[in-house]
Amino acid sequence: MFPFGSVAVDLGASSGRCAAGRLVGERIEFEVIHQAPHEASEVGGRLVWDLPSLIAFPERAIEYAKAHFERATIGIDSWGVDHGFVDRASGVVMGPPVCYRDLAHARAMDRLRERWDELFQWTGIQRQPFNTVFQLLARRIEDPTLPDRADWFILPDLLGYALTGVRHHELTQASTTQLLGLDGAWCADAFEAIGWPTPELAPNAPGRKLAALGDGVDLVSVGSHDTASAVLGFGRLDATKMFVNVGTWSLAGTVVAQPIVNAAVKSANLTNERTADGRVRLLKNVPGFYVLNRLHDELGLASPMAQWVGAADTGFQGRVNLLDEAFFNPTSMADLCRELTTVQPESPGEWAALGLFSLADAIAAVPSDLKAATGHDIQEVRLGGGGSQSAKLCQAVADRTGLPVRAGPPEATVLGNLAAQFMAAGACDGWEGAMRLVEASAAPILYAPNA
Repeated sequence: MFPFGSVAVDLGASSGRCAAGRLVGERIEFEVIHQAPHEASEVGGRLVWDLPSLIAFPERAIEYAKAHFERATIGIDSWGVDHGFVDRASGVVMGPPVCYRDLAHARAMDRLRERWDELFQWTGIQRQPFNTVFQLLARRIEDPTLPDRADWFILPDLLGYALTGVRHHELTQASTTQLLGLDGAWCADAFEAIGWPTPELAPNAPGRKLAALGDGVDLVSVGSHDTASAVLGFGRLDATKMFVNVGTWSLAGTVVAQPIVNAAVKSANLTNERTADGRVRLLKNVPGFYVLNRLHDELGLASPMAQWVGAADTGFQGRVNLLDEAFFNPTSMADLCRELTTVQPESPGEWAALGLFSLADAIAAVPSDLKAATGHDIQEVRLGGGGSQSAKLCQAVADRTGLPVRAGPPEATVLGNLAAQFMAAGACDGWEGAMRLVEASAAPILYAPNA
């Protein structure tokens, strides 16, 4: 057994994995020890997540940690906004969490139309139908008694509660809800607007022990929004660098010291979310490989996803605007693409080009939005996540932005999750030390823009 290690639980919206890490000198070395798909399904007219399947990931991490390390930590991150409920009287977890793509959330958002501007001014968060504020309104519309008898927790905190009974709100996840004020505290006005009580527990910054899990294993609070962990996994960033973490979604933005709420931010529909070290991720949600995954499935392609994307026809000129709201959850992604492009794809390579280079176009539009909001020129793009393994995507972003692209690490989220755990265990000196640690653990690939 190793003396000490950490296990990252990283839950994406289509699959989850557990990765075990150790410090080797000044570097983090890790391996994925478990990976499995999961998906939402319709139950009783709602699109919901399978909670037992989600809980199985940290359970697997705990089992591995106890078997392989004398002392260990685990940390859980996931996508944002989605949550579950705990009965206030009994402490029992109530039913499956509803998926952010459930159409009831868009209807709830529309009912709150007259408060949209206020919500932005209070929170600095972009308007999206899946924001927790609209999800909670949808749940109250469905069951007006729910706010009086249930507490809600974002997924990593819900899973932590299911494992330990500890109630906790982590800051980076809280900042995705559109219920956190610009000061980092819950916004009572936002809760009043949707008819929910303001939580008694304040959000807490990550980087500390939450609970003992037995046999020398502790649950540690990390940047539990996966993008917060990914941004930490890039190392040191400032307002001259644009990060892009490409997964199911692409999160493209920059790191600033304080929330920015101005006309440029509102016009570009940018959002202010927290970093693990307490700064702000000023970013935009851009569709990611969700569109490509849907196309791959609907077209019935036999080739693996990576091979198909790698064969994208660079000469194909068809494009679609992936920021169109129609791409949120269409009945058929292929039919929607056919409807919205004037150049119809025919071969698999043309379909891959349509999705991949439309994604590159959407990413390339963000630097000008960030400059308008911050006043800083973007000088470099840091592109991580699974999409960083696509040389064609990285080169296309470099060419379209005219900026150098440093690609990697592809496992930025896992790396950031582990770094937060090692910091919490005292293995490095604060967040600056965690950033140096991840920089020593990755070797990005440079893509220069073609003249």
